[in-house]
Amino acid sequence: MSLAPILNAPAVVQMHLAGALLALLIGVSVMLMKKGTTAHVLMGRVWAGLMIFVALSSFWIINPARGHFSPIHLLSVATLISVPRAIIAKRQGKIKLHATVMISVFAGLVIAGAFTLLPARILGKAVFGG
Repeated sequence: MSLAPILNAPAVVQMHLAGALLALLIGVSVMLMKKGTTAHVLMGRVWAGLMIFVALSSFWIINPARGHFSPIHLLSVATLISVPRAIIAKRQGKIKLHATVMISVFAGLVIAGAFTLLPARILGKAVFGG
């Protein structure tokens, strides 16, 4: 493993990656926590904020070979719609919908993360070399 591809990446890529990794860790912890507790609510808010940051920051990442946007940006759009929807559901007392949407957003994070491990991508190069 070499951190050179990450350290040589543009700052927006580094911030996006840091936010995504932190969101992954916090997301796992939120899902494992007892639901409805103060800790769950506070950590859930941090996670939701990170997910919004990660989704927004993705729009400033440009792939020189493919241009500005790629199909993965659809997950960013879905995140920007889904996180507020989940918050609204929670406020309306629709806890099952809240949980379903938040789990779906987390799944999107994991799916997007899996794509970043492809050999031609920055994280793929860092993890697998190349």
